[in-house]
Amino acid sequence: MNARDITVWLDERWYDALSNQLKKKDTTVEDALNAYLDALIDQLPEQVRDRISHEIWEEDQRQCAEEQASRHLSVFRVTQDGRTEHLLAEGGASMDAYHTALRLRGYLLAKGDSSQRFAQAIPAADYIAPEVFQDYADELRQGGGRMIAALDIDLDRGEFSTLDVVDGWETYAIRDVSTAAWCASREDGLKWDRRRELFAAHLETRMIRCEGQEMGQPNGPSM
Repeated sequence: MNARDITVWLDERWYDALSNQLKKKDTTVEDALNAYLDALIDQLPEQVRDRISHEIWEEDQRQCAEEQASRHLSVFRVTQDGRTEHLLAEGGASMDAYHTALRLRGYLLAKGDSSQRFAQAIPAADYIAPEVFQDYADELRQGGGRMIAALDIDLDRGEFSTLDVVDGWETYAIRDVSTAAWCASREDGLKWDRRRELFAAHLETRMIRCEGQEMGQPNGPSM
């Protein structure tokens, strides 16, 4: 929205006197000036007011849509020790399948005696309700441009599922996903797009199953 700054110069003594007077009416000089501008706008022809108001509304709607489209989101369903958690990450914290596989590999290698759950190792992620996870998964299937990935990670079963826009849930063994992440990251100097290609290529023949349209529970009921 285009806006113009209007500067009013006023001797400080006038300003102080007006402030003291308007304080009795529980208002300020700035608020009084804004009210005066509103009164001037009200004097414009109705057709002009309606046209400008509609233009401003359309600009606000476009800006809102652009801000929503620029958000990058990924959602996770993580099952570990019989407990299922749903998470949302956005912006720079959102991750695709390859990034998540790297994070999972690092978690498994470093876990040792740590009591930290993998859900806690996903950076800057917020917990969400299962139905919210499903809504975002549906948005991904419908081609929502802001969705990066919907992932289901079942450490109890040793399975890693990623939601494909066309084929639905595709499930792999965590050990294969971990190996694919290592293969894609072992060579220095590769761009991220190339690493993702190598990651996908390594998993191409290692799918356990494809759930097709069954979007709700790729790995059984959520807890």
